[in-house]
Amino acid sequence: MDRKELSAVVLELLEKETGESYPTLDDSTSLREGLNLDSLDMAGLVLHIESHFGVQIETELLEGINTVGDLLTMLDAKIAAKAAKKAA
Repeated sequence: MDRKELSAVVLELLEKETGESYPTLDDSTSLREGLNLDSLDMAGLVLHIESHFGVQIETELLEGINTVGDLLTMLDAKIAAKAAKKAA
């Protein structure tokens, strides 16, 4: 899954969680200020992401995620690690 496809899925999950519509997700958009996500929104989004992709996102990782790009980069790494583990 490339980054554009990943972004589209995250956008869909984000809209499902918040009930809001977002035109697009830009890598530099802040999750808190740019998308107005509070901690409850973030927790819900993480649960949707974990369920959809079958990955687990540790709380420590979330502390370093401030932008859409941060989230996509972390998620891409988690998906790649899961695929590598499955292939091994």
